[in-house]
Amino acid sequence: MSPMAKSKAKRGANKKPVAKGKPAAKGKPAAKKPAPKVKAKPVAKAKPAAKGKAAAKKPAPKVKAKPVAKAKPVAKAKPVAKPAPVKPAPVAKATPTKAAPTVAWREQLRAAVEATGPDFAGYLRGLATTSPWEHANTAELAGLEQWGTELAKRDRMAGIGALVRAAQYGFPLAAAAGGIGLEGMGFHASEPSMDGAPVETQIALAAAWLDAPDAKHLAAVAEGNDPSRQLQVWDEDLMPGDDRAHWWYVDLGQCCGHAITRTKGDPKGHSYYEWPPETCVGRGLVVAVRGLREKNADLAAILANVRASLVA
Repeated sequence: MSPMAKSKAKRGANKKPVAKGKPAAKGKPAAKKPAPKVKAKPVAKAKPAAKGKAAAKKPAPKVKAKPVAKAKPVAKAKPVAKPAPVKPAPVAKATPTKAAPTVAWREQLRAAVEATGPDFAGYLRGLATTSPWEHANTAELAGLEQWGTELAKRDRMAGIGALVRAAQYGFPLAAAAGGIGLEGMGFHASEPSMDGAPVETQIALAAAWLDAPDAKHLAAVAEGNDPSRQLQVWDEDLMPGDDRAHWWYVDLGQCCGHAITRTKGDPKGHSYYEWPPETCVGRGLVVAVRGLREKNADLAAILANVRASLVA
């Protein structure tokens, strides 16, 4: 072989190992492939772990909220409001107590009147023996004074009720009989009065007290009374005859008012300023009837009408 051929052969031989060496170069990438596995798919997997921490934190607030919700049972302390219903109970009991006197006196008065029978004048006439008051100048009037006084002793409210009822019945009749002659004389509620309240007002105040016998109405009755009259209608200088009987009513409001405000007294006294309440009632009833006993009037008929007014 010529040197040149040998030289070529050597070159060729040298090239072959180089070509064989290329696979080794190809093997380098294979070595590189595991490297990407290290990059961090594990690191990426580590991120979920962080998410797991956040997720673990979320339930924690929920657990705290539940106890707060359980605290709501504290609202069960509302039973403290239960005392409220207890308060109305005494109020409800007090109402009948206030109304009781009004109902009682009406019933007692009705029973007392019905016990006299249908002939009131006849009953009163048979009742009387002597009269402690000179102005009860007939058997019927003497009996009326006694009946009213005894009723007021037994039941003060019923006795005052009888007097006020009789006054309410008789006042319009007396006012009509007096006509214009009573104007400015302290009779009518619509007119001013210098000596206590007018008669009509005094009677109305007494009636209001009967319906509500409390301190307020008692004070109103007392304020309506004239505390210092020097003369009464039954005094000799003032006492009217039967032709002017309506003038008796000038002192009837005073009898009503003092029957309520007086607590004791002397039945032998001259007027309601001294009498005990039962005497104011008995003699006030006489005044009420005498104020209707016009000339030639039928006393039995007057008493029958008064009786009807007491039970109306």
